[in-house]
Amino acid sequence: MSDVDDRPFDSDDDDDMATITFHGAARQGDQDDPRPFDLADVPSSVEAEDPLPQSDVLECLFLTQEGGRSAGRTWEQTKVQAVNLSTLARAFKKGDKATAIALLQRRSVLRFDDDLCYDNEDEMLAWDASNHFLDFCLVVGGSIGLHVLLPNKVVDHTFSIALNLCLPTRLFRPKFGKLGFDPTGCMLAIGTGPSCEYWLAFCPQENLDDLDIANTAPLLSDRQHGDTRLSSSHFRMAVMFLAYALSKNPNLPIYVMHHYGTEDDLTAWRIKDVSNIYSQATWDLRLTDLQDLNNTIASDWDDWVADAPRAWKLDGWLLSCAPVAITCRYGQNQPIATATDNTHALEAKNWHAERAYANIRYVSVAIATDISCLRVKRWEEVSDEEILLQHGVVYDSPDPNMREEVDLEHLPHRDPDTRRENNIYEENGRRIPRLHGKSRRSTKPCGLLVNLETISELFSSYIPDHPDAAIDEDAYAGERGSIPSVAVYPQAFLRNKGHIQCDAVLPHFAPFISDIRRITSRRPRMVDLDDDQPLPDEYDVFGDTVDGSQGVPPVIIPSACQFYNEISHRIRPSAALHDVQQGRITSALAGAYGNAATKITHNARVRECKMALPHQKYDNKIGLDDVPRALRLENIYIIQCDSIKPEKRNGMSIYMDIIVPLARAWSHPNIFQVLRPHLCVFASHVSVSYPLSFVLCLTYCYIAYSPPSCHSVSRSVVAIHFLQAFPQVYQWTTFGITSLLERLWAHQLPILEAGNKPRHEVVELCSVLERALAYAHTGNARVIAAKLMRPLWLVQSLLEQGLPTFAPSVRITSSVGNPISISSADWPTSDNLNVPAIASKRSQVLTYGNDHFEASVFAYKAGFHIELSINKLSPHVFLQYSTQERHCIVIALVALRSYIADVKTLVATAIKKECSSDAKDADMDVDYDGPNRDKDRLKSLQKWLACDHPLGYKDKAYEHLLRASRRRPQRLLRRPPQFLQGEAQRPMTFAIRICAMTRVESPSSVAAPLILTAPSTAVFRIAVCSHAQPRGRPSRKAVHNSWVNLGKSSVLDPASSTAGRIASRPLDMAAEAAKKAQASDARAPWAVESITLQSLPDFFARDCLPDEFTLDNIDCSADPLLTEIYEWVFANFDREKPIHRIALLAGIYFSHMLPDVFWDVKDRPPAIAMDGERAATSAVRNMPWKRNGGTRKGCTWRTQFIAMVPAYIIAVYERDSPLRDYFSKKKAFPGAWNHKNSAKGIGSFNLVRMGLAKTSSTRIFKGGFPLLDWTLLTHEELASKHRELMGFLQDRQYGPFKIAVSFFGLDKAVELGATTGTYTNHPTMSSIALQKRPAPEPESDSDVEIVEEVPKKRQRR
Repeated sequence: MSDVDDRPFDSDDDDDMATITFHGAARQGDQDDPRPFDLADVPSSVEAEDPLPQSDVLECLFLTQEGGRSAGRTWEQTKVQAVNLSTLARAFKKGDKATAIALLQRRSVLRFDDDLCYDNEDEMLAWDASNHFLDFCLVVGGSIGLHVLLPNKVVDHTFSIALNLCLPTRLFRPKFGKLGFDPTGCMLAIGTGPSCEYWLAFCPQENLDDLDIANTAPLLSDRQHGDTRLSSSHFRMAVMFLAYALSKNPNLPIYVMHHYGTEDDLTAWRIKDVSNIYSQATWDLRLTDLQDLNNTIASDWDDWVADAPRAWKLDGWLLSCAPVAITCRYGQNQPIATATDNTHALEAKNWHAERAYANIRYVSVAIATDISCLRVKRWEEVSDEEILLQHGVVYDSPDPNMREEVDLEHLPHRDPDTRRENNIYEENGRRIPRLHGKSRRSTKPCGLLVNLETISELFSSYIPDHPDAAIDEDAYAGERGSIPSVAVYPQAFLRNKGHIQCDAVLPHFAPFISDIRRITSRRPRMVDLDDDQPLPDEYDVFGDTVDGSQGVPPVIIPSACQFYNEISHRIRPSAALHDVQQGRITSALAGAYGNAATKITHNARVRECKMALPHQKYDNKIGLDDVPRALRLENIYIIQCDSIKPEKRNGMSIYMDIIVPLARAWSHPNIFQVLRPHLCVFASHVSVSYPLSFVLCLTYCYIAYSPPSCHSVSRSVVAIHFLQAFPQVYQWTTFGITSLLERLWAHQLPILEAGNKPRHEVVELCSVLERALAYAHTGNARVIAAKLMRPLWLVQSLLEQGLPTFAPSVRITSSVGNPISISSADWPTSDNLNVPAIASKRSQVLTYGNDHFEASVFAYKAGFHIELSINKLSPHVFLQYSTQERHCIVIALVALRSYIADVKTLVATAIKKECSSDAKDADMDVDYDGPNRDKDRLKSLQKWLACDHPLGYKDKAYEHLLRASRRRPQRLLRRPPQFLQGEAQRPMTFAIRICAMTRVESPSSVAAPLILTAPSTAVFRIAVCSHAQPRGRPSRKAVHNSWVNLGKSSVLDPASSTAGRIASRPLDMAAEAAKKAQASDARAPWAVESITLQSLPDFFARDCLPDEFTLDNIDCSADPLLTEIYEWVFANFDREKPIHRIALLAGIYFSHMLPDVFWDVKDRPPAIAMDGERAATSAVRNMPWKRNGGTRKGCTWRTQFIAMVPAYIIAVYERDSPLRDYFSKKKAFPGAWNHKNSAKGIGSFNLVRMGLAKTSSTRIFKGGFPLLDWTLLTHEELASKHRELMGFLQDRQYGPFKIAVSFFGLDKAVELGATTGTYTNHPTMSSIALQKRPAPEPESDSDVEIVEEVPKKRQRR
């Protein structure tokens, strides 16, 4: 590789050279070799709803990338072609978009050119690790009060803090550090400062009093907590206490008229009515004011809680918690641990003055060190006198157990043979540089990334050769047996080079942590002293309690680390500010589907993209020469202040003895030497070759005015030296994606400006491109929408090979038309209805709000679904219909889903508004039931919204709707829903109205049950291919209460409005009304579990099948053939077929027999009784039904049998079923089928017993050969059986009993009715059964059973 400055030096060059001295970084030949910045963060706008786990990225690093030997259309069959990084660099510099875009359709693996990277062991690389920063600081108090906010000063006229109690919705967001308790529902924001947040945490009292409990609490990074905000009632309590505490300060104009409000009910009064604490947004407190507030909180909290109303203490929160202040400072990137002693002393004084640490429990800090690298031109020797003057004694090794003093006069600067530096070390083990690097001032530092394939090796178990580390378990991160979890974040599509994050620090820090602990940790309080012996200092501070068996908790807990290039701070100070991660182009395109409310935002997005696309803004940011390129190594530590020696528990000692040693540890040879082999060093100047045709017009000028060393000409190539590899590598590798985005935007902009909408496929493909670009800049798998991007090959290509590759189904062209497209038939879909996979939802919601998504995006997705359904139909649904009918059914279902979503939105909005207005008008409404009724309504609303079928009866959906919709539940019974009176609107009427409102010519006005302004109305028009505008005024407006009446008018019945108030509980009335509605509605779903067989005739005739009759209740995933059989049965069930109705009825009755569905071998008839088909069938049918007494497994889960028994019967009888197809080939049923059913008593034997098959062989007791040892009923016999059973269903009184007799025989039918009461036994037939039973032998003469007496008729339930 050639370098711009690669020419001989002479004495005149020194004026243009910079002298570089790097402390602690050894080179090749060394003989002793507003939240914290979080790599895992991504903006919500591009966070996928179906993201990949980040661990998949690490796993894919070790997959091979050979590809297929022969070309094919699958990912595995596609050949892998290598492409040089220099090729991408040339394409970018030339602006060759066609070449870059063409690479997106090739499966390419990136190959690094030798001149683009330096060897990390290159002896001409000068390393520097002297710059350290504090990126995060979380301080937690250890006692009641505001101790963390108080400076360690008696007086300070410059101090002021703004107290803000108007932040109830702010979330506590730090992901790292330690609080000593779970912050869920405990955190109250009380103000902000420069890059700092002030919090008042209501910590559990036991965690505050018992240090052991606090220390065992999980770290913030170990377990995800819940919502940290206080509940509304707890927030009011906290504000009232702070108002009380502030009112006791005579210097503040704050008063509290009633310390606990005017009533015990917190919702019955406003804080503004009893205090002026909210007369201004913030209160500026001086140092004395804050000290007074702290003292009042500490002294008065217990008394204030004791005097609080009993109602405030019912939930236990007020009694169990205490207020503790917390500060969180992050993102300040403040330099620390600088090189000079004077600066050290000044920084230590600042830490000491910031706060007193006597009442501080935990301090969590993120200490970062920048590792930078510069390629120098030559090295100059540092004189021995200068070294001795600065360091005094020097050694030949950093190990204090092996080192010896060095006489520099006898140790040359370089080894005479290898010309490598002879290293020397100071007292603390740090290397003393003996050579100064010389380089031009214009030389730029090298860009650094981490080798992702090897870095995880550093986090494996490691025991350093250190006398203390071997016994100090606390010096290691995590548990002994735990394996650190390393997350890798590839950058710039480089696949194996990027950033990392780990839940532990490098184990090589153990000796340094052990040294800090030895210096700062107090002694264990376990001494046994005489009565006259004074206590140690520790006891004066911590009391006379002794430490437990674990000893003193560690002073330092290493928590986590992350390594990333410092340019991330320039291009994204936080995840939310990264330009290429916002999905701006997608939101600009999708905004065309919005409404008037989102038009302003949409226009702003379009205008923003017209000015500059996101990646163009990024290019502008990195265009500066001085962009940072250092690798930032950030470790997170937790300091447990209660374990520090009393004399060192101050800011000065914490800074000098803990912060500085931890910051400087990176430059120690024991750490840097093991880290350096895992770093990737990008060249600071790159030689890039171009075809002669491209530079023909520039060749003369460039060669004429450039020195010979800066160019070379060889036939058809010219090499120009002017590029830098980092961070320009991001531009090179993403040039294909960004070029495609530019072309797509240029093609769609005229469409947007004309007021038209881009196609759905275009919006989603744009989102895919922006997500791929976001992955290049972050390496975060959470931006990958797997359901859409995997079928397009982007998941495989990004993870397995680095560079993106599109599947052949995606057509990319360089023509003037749409640059990227995909046919509807190839669009990725999910579930049987071919719901289109989309990736733009998050971008639309975050840009235009959730209302936009509910109102517009659902219609957007529905319209997309309908478009796809025209060209792509699932082969697994509605198979009994013609192709055209199947298309219509799917489209209708899509439109109906959109309609239901609009109904939910309308109902939810209206009910929430009613509850809000009720609370405001409570004093004026004499019938208002109070806030509890509103809470009940809102809870019922949430349950209703969560139902899968909100306009049905399943999962108590209708009951929840009743409870939520009615302000006064007493009217539920005196004015029931109108459809109970026989006026319900049937589905056919509803469908006719929709067609009338959406027809092409003369459409009727949109009226209830349609919603005029809802997206579903437009979706219905799309569904029926109509775009005509309705004429006339709406005849009736749809309101949220109309769905209680199933679309009927909400006009009150005068007679019912005068009915008296019914004193029943609201919940009972809602449940009763819902039950009446469901029982009276012939369309309502039903479940066998919720009815008796006596009421079965009322439900069996309904249009819908029982809820239990579903494939979900059968476990058949283990065998594909079983799955095929069961899926066929449920897909082809036809209640018009006699055998299907018989099968369903048999399954329902069979489920009531459980567990008596087997037989006893003692009851087996003799062979002579099985002579002939009629005799054998009769003998089997007369066998008693018994429990399972053998080794076969039975089952008592009724729901499963209601699905499996009908499925077995239908599969056996239907000649087109996969089971019969298998039988025609194998002359037997599948073994898995027999095993699964026979284990539950389902099979040929019970088929015969129930009268649904015939047998003529004794082999039936072992199952027999299908259709040989047992045969099916003929068509005539089935028809006769069907007429018999359906006739029984017409007999409402004894029909259910007679059906049981038909299936199980008289004796078992009588027994089932008598023991379960599920139906009414026929008295005459029951007496026959009793007379048939033999009377038991009496135990005495006086114990005689009379069997002739006919039992009395049972009362119907």
